Amino acid sequence: MDAITKLKLMAVPDTEWIKEATFRQENEYWLDVSSDIALAVLRTLRKKELTQRDLAELMGCSPQYISKILKGSENLTLETICKMEKVLQIKLIETPYSHLRDTRPSSQPEQQ
Repeated sequence: MDAITKLKLMAVPDTEWIKEATFRQENEYWLDVSSDIALAVLRTLRKKELTQRDLAELMGCSPQYISKILKGSENLTLETICKMEKVLQIKLIETPYSHLRDTRPSSQPEQQ
């Protein structure tokens, strides 16, 4: 048996890239939004001279989780997005009612 035949028999087909490409195609929209959020957060951290560790402490989460967020492929919850908006004092997403959030100092209902 020659060397090429032996290599072909020993080779393991790499199908992981197909799974990743399919995932990217099926989830393109939210992955793009996640990337946009990650870039906005990175720009803000740089502007405010904060580290990822600083952001983790402000948000009450691990630096590893912040690292995942800043890679731009984390499926973020609204809670996480709102925490980042609050601690960084920036707007990351817009909703039809975003203007109502701007009038209250916190997410608590107004006291009468």
